[in-house]
Amino acid sequence: MNGLRVRELSERDIPFAMTLKNIAGWNQTDRDWQDYLFYDREGCFLAEYDGKEAATMTTIRYGDRFGWIGMVLVHPDDRGRGIATQLLQLGIRHLRDQGVRCIKLDATAMGKKVYVPLGFAEEYDVRRYELEASPSKRESKGATASEYRGEVRSLTEADLEEIAVYDAAIFGADRRTVLKRLRAREHIYAFVTRDDRGITGYLMAHQGYEAVQIGPWAASDVQAAETLLASLLSSVGGGKVFFDLPCPNVHGIQMAEIAGFRIQRTFCRMYLGVNANPGMPQLVYGTSGAEKG
Repeated sequence: MNGLRVRELSERDIPFAMTLKNIAGWNQTDRDWQDYLFYDREGCFLAEYDGKEAATMTTIRYGDRFGWIGMVLVHPDDRGRGIATQLLQLGIRHLRDQGVRCIKLDATAMGKKVYVPLGFAEEYDVRRYELEASPSKRESKGATASEYRGEVRSLTEADLEEIAVYDAAIFGADRRTVLKRLRAREHIYAFVTRDDRGITGYLMAHQGYEAVQIGPWAASDVQAAETLLASLLSSVGGGKVFFDLPCPNVHGIQMAEIAGFRIQRTFCRMYLGVNANPGMPQLVYGTSGAEKG
């Protein structure tokens, strides 16, 4: 393709990456882009067209079980040139060269048109839920969460090893590096529940560009999930709160509706290759973001 050059994304490209993100109306901040570079610097790319910045893409891998492609953003002036497809092919090669057996992503409606011709298959839908937090809503969550008989407390660094083991069975792979970094980012938004069975759930969240983004968030039952949500909302002042819920979690859908969340948008979870480690999406109440699963 004449005029196209792809190179590794770097810190100096974050302002342009944020411009693309803002055009798309997404919730990432500068810190998110810094995290992508931390997770896999060699797997984050920027495309230039005729010498001008045009598009971005990030990747992250979870051992050899699966990798993730995210932040596929093309400037409106450069759409229709096949740049997204070129970036995706590069990302797929990068992950496969690292020994990844399956590649996943959460597709927008626009992105899905690009992914299907490359061989990606649908797994399930993921809904983004939104709530305008307020004291009255926090009180209602607390009343629901009072049914939980176990313990809820702040998630500390000392909990991370046990959380990583609990999470790996649900997520489908070990992601302790991501968990450690997200917990350190805003530890006041990290909680864990446990009872005589051990850990029954955990939740992490951080302040995004326009809303507090919940996730990852997993729980063994809906009572633990509600308790974690109540704890988070009690720590958040006013403002918007988002979370991305896999649709196989029917209890999570019911919980979101009762709690007053509305559906903002829907993604399609897709995969390329053999999906041998799907995890347990019915226990996932909030993903860690469309760009990293």
